[in-house]
Amino acid sequence: MPAAQNSARRWFWLGLGALAFLTVGALTGRLPPDGQAHGNLGQFLGRFHPLIVHLPIALILLVPVLEIAGSRGRRPEFRTAAAFVLALAFITALASACDGWLLAWSGAYSGPLVARHMRGGVIFAGLCLLALGVRLQFRSGLGSFLYGILLAGTVAVMAWTSHQGGQITHGDNYLSEYMPGRLRSWLGIKAPARPAPPAVRPKAEQTLYAVRIDPILQRSCVSCHNPNKLKGGLRMDSYAELMKGGKGGEEIEPWHPQDSELVRRITLPDDDDDHMPSNGKNPLSAAEIKLIEDWIAAGATATQPAAQ
Repeated sequence: MPAAQNSARRWFWLGLGALAFLTVGALTGRLPPDGQAHGNLGQFLGRFHPLIVHLPIALILLVPVLEIAGSRGRRPEFRTAAAFVLALAFITALASACDGWLLAWSGAYSGPLVARHMRGGVIFAGLCLLALGVRLQFRSGLGSFLYGILLAGTVAVMAWTSHQGGQITHGDNYLSEYMPGRLRSWLGIKAPARPAPPAVRPKAEQTLYAVRIDPILQRSCVSCHNPNKLKGGLRMDSYAELMKGGKGGEEIEPWHPQDSELVRRITLPDDDDDHMPSNGKNPLSAAEIKLIEDWIAAGATATQPAAQ
């Protein structure tokens, strides 16, 4: 047993060093996600993150089940297995956090929501390791109580971090959008805000951008280019932000659709990594692409009358 405990302690300190390296080197050091793409290989490897992330989720939920089942005395081997499963949860959580950072760094993701999700992943891995260390060091009394608190906190952080990931992938209201009204009222969750209908203006005062261009961008582009999720450092939720461009420069060259990065992206083949919108979400029709090209060719203003 002493040899096994010494081996476990060595692995604990090794895991702590790896976690510290990820925290300092990736999240706050020289390689934080900066909203710029960094190569196809990194994006290929990073896209395994949604697959890997399910492993620590399942493992950490299994740990309290094993602990409770083994605490009754009939199946003590369950508690022995719980320590092994908890160690696997930490290893896979660390791997998931590293791969998530690689996806954000290489795939041009940035923004407050992405940063919160990454921090949550690192904290989750850290709590897994801390709970494992307490379990290995203390087996009864106050140590067991502290272990239970840490395990509950780890599950809570896992749920919160998973929710952040869901918001990145599916939007802010992905859980509450179709929630039954009674359940929403019981939980104190407000109904999703419906966009206010546009002010009715005489046709002579309606602009092409507001009536035709912005609805296309809101449907197909804003989910990845908004204040919380800045893919490529680009926001497309307003005309002013769109014209600012992103990390790679301006997206639109007024009067010159053939030189506009936005046009290049939306006209690439669907299987091209740079095609927008990505992952086949809400693709633009040929008529919509032509409309955007015509709008840019006419100067890409926010004041051009829709009647023209």
